[in-house]
Amino acid sequence: MKNRRDQFYRKKPTGPRMNPTKESMDQMLKAAKITLNPTQLEQLWKYHQLIRKRNEDRELTRIVGFEPMVVKHYIDCMILGQFWKFPSPIVDVGSGAGFPGIPIKILFPSLKMILAEPRPKRIEFLNEVIQELGLRDIEVFEHKVVSRSFTTPVKAVITRAVETMDKTALRTSGSLEVGGQLIFMKGPNADDEIEEMKKRFGNAFTLILDKAYTLPKTEHQRRLVVFCRTSEESLK
Repeated sequence: MKNRRDQFYRKKPTGPRMNPTKESMDQMLKAAKITLNPTQLEQLWKYHQLIRKRNEDRELTRIVGFEPMVVKHYIDCMILGQFWKFPSPIVDVGSGAGFPGIPIKILFPSLKMILAEPRPKRIEFLNEVIQELGLRDIEVFEHKVVSRSFTTPVKAVITRAVETMDKTALRTSGSLEVGGQLIFMKGPNADDEIEEMKKRFGNAFTLILDKAYTLPKTEHQRRLVVFCRTSEESLK
């Protein structure tokens, strides 16, 4: 699993190289059918600049090139809106540098977002981003998410490359309401994890979306998997 994830991070976007400007970012987003208004584009650009500025000290991302960052971070997160409507409030578990929570919040400003991240350097960065971008209805949960510590009711949980699906289901069981959604951003080989969810939790969750897709203008295969919680029964 780790090797497949590393392959995604190592691959470079295809096509001619672009200048690292806000206009180039907008062009790449539009090529992926992601349209931002001027305020949203400015927020994303500020976010990009903050990542570049703080990355060495805060250890935010291994991806540092302009085009790979736009494709593998911003487009990778924002393109989900073409396949799924996010419930609110939603918690991003293991947010790290803010992926996928910050780009999704920029794209859908009315969402109530919780960024769950226990590492101090990244907590500091996330709070800086929220302040600098002027984001509202968003907060940082500054602890590790476990069923007993995180009990804030949410209608959705989203994760990207954090852990297996069943582990996320367990750690968020104290907050995810019946009817709430577990939203997983995965690589193409998610079959074993899906089957483990079904085997381990039975009727407690129902698979409601399994969408395979490729990031535009690249060979990066991705998969969006969504489960709905259908029972209040205790998870083990």
